[in-house]
Amino acid sequence: MSEETLDLLKTLSATPGPVGREGMVQDIIKEHFKQHCGSFIQDRIGNVIGTLEGDVDKHYAVVAHADEVGFLISNIDDRGFLRVKWNTQGHLPDLRLMPGQWVLIMTEKGLIPGVFCVKTAHIAGPEDKKRIPTSEEIFLDIGANNEKEVKEQGINIGDPVIYAAPVEKLMGHIVAGKSMDDRVGLTVMLGVLERFSKIAKTKRPTITFVSTVMEELGAKGAAAVAKDLDVDELIVLDIGLADDYPGTKGEAGVSLGSGPVVVIKDNAMHYSYELVRRIIKTAEKEEIPFQRAVFHNYLTDGFQFASQGQVVAVLAVPCRYSHSAFEAVSLMDVEMTIHLLMKLFA
Repeated sequence: MSEETLDLLKTLSATPGPVGREGMVQDIIKEHFKQHCGSFIQDRIGNVIGTLEGDVDKHYAVVAHADEVGFLISNIDDRGFLRVKWNTQGHLPDLRLMPGQWVLIMTEKGLIPGVFCVKTAHIAGPEDKKRIPTSEEIFLDIGANNEKEVKEQGINIGDPVIYAAPVEKLMGHIVAGKSMDDRVGLTVMLGVLERFSKIAKTKRPTITFVSTVMEELGAKGAAAVAKDLDVDELIVLDIGLADDYPGTKGEAGVSLGSGPVVVIKDNAMHYSYELVRRIIKTAEKEEIPFQRAVFHNYLTDGFQFASQGQVVAVLAVPCRYSHSAFEAVSLMDVEMTIHLLMKLFA
């Protein structure tokens, strides 16, 4: 297991990059592209695209998104408490997960810590403390005494709020923390880039690597790239929804440590049968473990590229507890996904 892989995942996770404010994450991506591709472009919406040239007569693309789920400041009351709204498209925040979570507010002056709170059980009483709080009952406390003190910290309506959780290695190869969705995809992408850059140009295909923005808001960044991209095949990297823990029904049958997930269909797309079949045949030939899945309540950048006529498939790294501050993945799955892509493009 590569310590470099873990270090890269930790670095990417720790870097703030909510929807619409992915710049710091993209700066890291640009450094890797500059080192291994020699050049890159960044479009007006914020996507970063780098191409590793090869002499083999094939052109592939690998796509992962830079943005992470989070919140936006929506209200500041006269006592200095803050309210937030979810920053993604068509989803309400999971109210079970918010109280007690530490966050960072991104301001022009820097990052301000805060914590999501609800009224104490001593005040809520025996009945109220048994139920999930409503969104109106959850608020953000930064320690301010009034609205003036909040404003003095540089906090304004619309400022992004992200989870403050670090990535920690658990037993075995499991790591947990914020924004595995989709910093784990970026980690795989950069791993593939680094490895292919060491192969002679005469023996490798051309591969375009794309780090998109605003995937969590309807794949807006991907839409901007897709209209001008022309490749033979395209792989989207994202998380796969694992259901191998207590309370799940195991309907998808996806587990950590069992290899990358080949997504057959999701809410918006039935992915390319021919490309999916090639991925599966490659995995079987190379004896790389993999999983198949049909996901609901799931969407990727892939539908934007397919809508422009690209041949698209999704390889997903299994992930527990998606869209939380404690998303969990296996480093073994990360390495197996990189290995599968290396063989697929060989």
